[in-house]
Amino acid sequence: MAPVNPEDGETLDSIGTADVRVFQRRTGYRFTLDAVLLAHFAASEGGDLPGPVLELGAGSGVVSLLLVKQFGVAGPVDALELQPAVHARLTRAVALNGCEGRVRPVLGDLRQARTLFVPGAYAQVVSNPPFRRAEAGVVSPDAERAVSKSEVACDAPSVVAAARHALRPGGGVSLVYPAARLAEVLGVLTGARLFPRVLRAVHARVDAPATRFLVQALRDQDRGLSVRAPLIVHGDGPGGYSAEVAALMDVPLAEREGA
Repeated sequence: MAPVNPEDGETLDSIGTADVRVFQRRTGYRFTLDAVLLAHFAASEGGDLPGPVLELGAGSGVVSLLLVKQFGVAGPVDALELQPAVHARLTRAVALNGCEGRVRPVLGDLRQARTLFVPGAYAQVVSNPPFRRAEAGVVSPDAERAVSKSEVACDAPSVVAAARHALRPGGGVSLVYPAARLAEVLGVLTGARLFPRVLRAVHARVDAPATRFLVQALRDQDRGLSVRAPLIVHGDGPGGYSAEVAALMDVPLAEREGA
């Protein structure tokens, strides 16, 4: 059994409705709601893609653990993480959540996917990659935050290339990116013959512009693009979320009852 107590400088945090717990650096990069939305999207849209799953840039393990514990993906899920210290926390979280064998931590660089993974080995790939271009804005002086938030160790083309290599023909990749990068990312996917099949925009509120988008693309199969209804994060549901998002989160009972 993995130790429950976080180490110095760490916190032990829970997410979702299935008691997923992860270790995070108190002052490092920390997961956001994007991880929950991506895991739910991948599980929902990839239900017809049974088989092993690969997460590129797994971080603390939130997406991989949610896939198997909350959303019932059979897996196994191979969780690839570049940074040794983050990988170590991921490995401890897998044990803490009792997911050994279902989530398999892998230490490595997604840019080396051709040497890490057998081509076409996976039915699905998921990734919540760095959102910010390396040349856009100030890169964090903290190495862990910089790698997680900015494209200093990988960019959209390298994420897509790794997914292309790992996926079997007809397999699907699910990604989340800022809405401002929609045209760019769809172009990169299509250029790699990963054809967008499902697109869903994420809005903070019903009257707000989109801030994120979720996309699933299929390797070598162009079935046309389905645009889902917008996903609204905040509303009149429990905890100030929309009803859809509240159902994915561990909202306190008092808030669920409207107290």
